[in-house]
Amino acid sequence: MMCNRGFSLIEILISLLVLSGAIATMFSGFDTSSQLNLHSAFESEAAFIAEREIELLKADLLSMQRKPGPAAAPSRFRNRPGVKVNTAWTSRDPEGTVRMVCTVSQSDRVFKIESFLYLPQEPGS
Repeated sequence: MMCNRGFSLIEILISLLVLSGAIATMFSGFDTSSQLNLHSAFESEAAFIAEREIELLKADLLSMQRKPGPAAAPSRFRNRPGVKVNTAWTSRDPEGTVRMVCTVSQSDRVFKIESFLYLPQEPGS
């Protein structure tokens, strides 16, 4: 009696096909993970930059170094190459609120943060 010990060519090819599919899926996950990591790094840096610009603008508006808008200004700081920062603000609305928007962009990514500041009316105005 002859005993069949070993794998046939078909079994080996099927196992290689399954293994290659698993490896391709794993590398696809690595690529997605890398893209998400780059996006989150941009969001973190952009949030820091935008919040810094908004806080500086609030301080300038409260100390009357800048007047309520409408106006816009570029960043006061040197940023990494390719990063563009623009801050815009509106004039005081009837309730005394100034709307401020800071936009940070880098290539095809854009991050925007918005804030409001209550500026009481000046006496005699």
